[in-house]
Amino acid sequence: MSSDSTESKKTPKYTDHNGFLMPYGFPAQNFENALGYQPRPNDVFIATYPKCGTTLTQHMVYIMLNNGQPIEAHEKLDRLFPHIEEVGADYVNDEENAAKITRSNRRLLKTHLPYEMTPVNTTNGSKYIFIARNPKDCVVSFFHHTRGFGQHYDFEEGDFDVYFDLFCRGKVDFGDYFNTLKSWMDRRNDPHVLFVKYEDIRENKASVVKEIAKFIDADLDLSKISRNSGNVGGNPDIEVTTASSGNDTKTLLDKILYFSSLEEMKKDPLRWSSERKSNQTPFIRKGVVGGWKELLTEAQGEVLNGIMKKKFSSEELELLGSKYS
Repeated sequence: MSSDSTESKKTPKYTDHNGFLMPYGFPAQNFENALGYQPRPNDVFIATYPKCGTTLTQHMVYIMLNNGQPIEAHEKLDRLFPHIEEVGADYVNDEENAAKITRSNRRLLKTHLPYEMTPVNTTNGSKYIFIARNPKDCVVSFFHHTRGFGQHYDFEEGDFDVYFDLFCRGKVDFGDYFNTLKSWMDRRNDPHVLFVKYEDIRENKASVVKEIAKFIDADLDLSKISRNSGNVGGNPDIEVTTASSGNDTKTLLDKILYFSSLEEMKKDPLRWSSERKSNQTPFIRKGVVGGWKELLTEAQGEVLNGIMKKKFSSEELELLGSKYS
């Protein structure tokens, strides 16, 4: 996959933590500290490979456990739902911080680690929601992400062919996409793991929200009226509504669907990330299935198909669906 023409071109800048690549500037001591974190019984982890629906799922879960209220314009997702590899276990265990990241008695955490590196307790009630996304959409989205954060990658004018080659070889931050997906897929039947596909979220978000709610708390009632909030208005993402119009008659499900819609999440983008330059794509970009066609050649698509068929069984590929291979 690599060639002299791509190897001679500029590549992203990373921090190497004993062979595991991270964005440049992520503190090494926090990464090491995170690996030793001891999960609490009330922890909920959103686990993904980068650019596979992480922020969307975090916000869905946050709204679910915050009485239908979204993250507000002045708030930061990474303070309310922190990335443990970036902040470290000491940050999460700090009493003041622990209060900030707890909603409905659930502590909210994010990770991009493969299963075998993730701090896991299989018996104490902690929960792990893994979101998979097809490799074609993932690599295109990750490329835009990498170009958009010059302070972390120094790749603002980077070439897609160069990035594609690195991605296929697992030489990007947070490691090998295929290995991470396989590691979590192997645990998909474990009671502490919920395996979800991003494509299913886009196709039927209401169904996935119900599945997540049941996994987190079987008694969580999505049909209850969620009060004390602003008017959510109408939105095409709301496919299931059981309430009439008005400030106090929207269900919890209604609000999750509305506030996690692409249109709403494009508002106040500093909730999700640091500021990006005006000539870079926004952090919340398209969120569509099949957007890879804008950059990926047919030959590159076949390369990804080949890797998937090599690393996954026919049964696993069938479960993932045709978009993955």
